[in-house]
Amino acid sequence: MDWTIRPPAPADAESLATLHVAVWRHAYRGLIEQPLLDQLDVARSTQRWETTIARLRSGDLGHTVLAAYVDDQPVGIVEVGPATDERPPQPVEIRSLNVAPRWHGRGVAQDLMAQAVGDADAYLWVLRGNERAIGFYRKLGFALDGTERYDDTWRCYDQRMQRPGQSAG
Repeated sequence: MDWTIRPPAPADAESLATLHVAVWRHAYRGLIEQPLLDQLDVARSTQRWETTIARLRSGDLGHTVLAAYVDDQPVGIVEVGPATDERPPQPVEIRSLNVAPRWHGRGVAQDLMAQAVGDADAYLWVLRGNERAIGFYRKLGFALDGTERYDDTWRCYDQRMQRPGQSAG
């Protein structure tokens, strides 16, 4: 089965929220405290997506959001934009990439990344211990750079990965 990739529409907010909560509960089980994952709320996430989509459509967001859809249901989403760190190692930051577990290994994540960031110089933060994600990003040319930060909200450590794009070579 194929998917299509496009910016999310206002009608997609609830289904994106449902996807986001499900992906986090699956991917971060055992890496983030379970009570924190249990607090994830589709209604609250829907409000966030409604705001994000409205800002995206108005041109006010300042970054790219793309979702992969199968039969009009989202199976993956990526957010990419200008670096937000004080001293970023690269100009582009991959802010999030979430793919439904049943779509892992089928090319959805690669397709989302290709369309959102291409081969640009970029960096991202990945949860320490999330070996599946680290392995995926390594296949795309990213490498851990030794920088870590503590996330007070999720009570965990993130590790930075970066990739010099074609322009660096």
